[in-house]
Amino acid sequence: MSPTSRVPVELGSCEIVHGLFERCLAGDDLAVPLLPEVAFRVARTGPNDSANAQQLADIINADPALTMHVLRVAGSAAKRPASPIKTLPHAIAWLGFDEVANLAFTLALQGKILDVKGQQHKARRLWRHSLASALWSRQLAHMLARETGTCYLCGLLHNIGKVVTLAAVYEVAQAAGKKLTGEDYDRLIETFHHPVGARVVAAWSLPSPILTVTAQWQAYESAGFAGFECNVVNVAHALADFTLLDATRLGRDLLMTTAAYLDLGLTESDGEALFDAAAGISAELDRYLAP
Repeated sequence: MSPTSRVPVELGSCEIVHGLFERCLAGDDLAVPLLPEVAFRVARTGPNDSANAQQLADIINADPALTMHVLRVAGSAAKRPASPIKTLPHAIAWLGFDEVANLAFTLALQGKILDVKGQQHKARRLWRHSLASALWSRQLAHMLARETGTCYLCGLLHNIGKVVTLAAVYEVAQAAGKKLTGEDYDRLIETFHHPVGARVVAAWSLPSPILTVTAQWQAYESAGFAGFECNVVNVAHALADFTLLDATRLGRDLLMTTAAYLDLGLTESDGEALFDAAAGISAELDRYLAP
């Protein structure tokens, strides 16, 4: 064999799928999932007033299955009234316009997001973390006396690229006849979820802060007009980790020393109130999506 001869290197399944998916993105061939019509219309109901409240109720009522799901979750809320919540106007009047809108948006999107053939468990795990981030984003915005609806959506969608990448990678692997391990999926998701997330949010034409948050929540200092939302999601993401992965006193204390936490103007005493809410956040998370 001559010195310049080379033995072909056999690529593994992960490397092959990586190359195929990279070409898919470069060729703009990624099939971005459509935002469910109900979620699309809910996101555009406008500010809270009586006309938009009725519009929101009408949008949800057009989907009987979603209506039942919204009323079931609303009826199990910690702050539910003594009499059962049986109608959407009652739910909106009791829970608030933003909360019902976010609930409907989440539940309408959730069914589509979790429908990942062969990878349902991983999809649920990724989505559950996003749900926890959304609930913590809302909690932080409430504590800081800021608008909660947008912060909730930013938290819910900040890592939307991960679950969409999971579904897309699975389809590429199936088409190529390649079997991937759980670690392969994790590696590919981490590699591609940022560009995929940007394409998804842009295609869905959601409020402008959400696009910035999906790209810059980890670099909130340079996020410009959406710096607050990015900062909130940064802390909410860490709180979701705390809730789901490491609910220890050490993890709690370390979180309160991070720059992101301090940059929100939160103090140690704020942390006491914040972490007192953890049980309620976990219970609400279970109402949206059982573990």
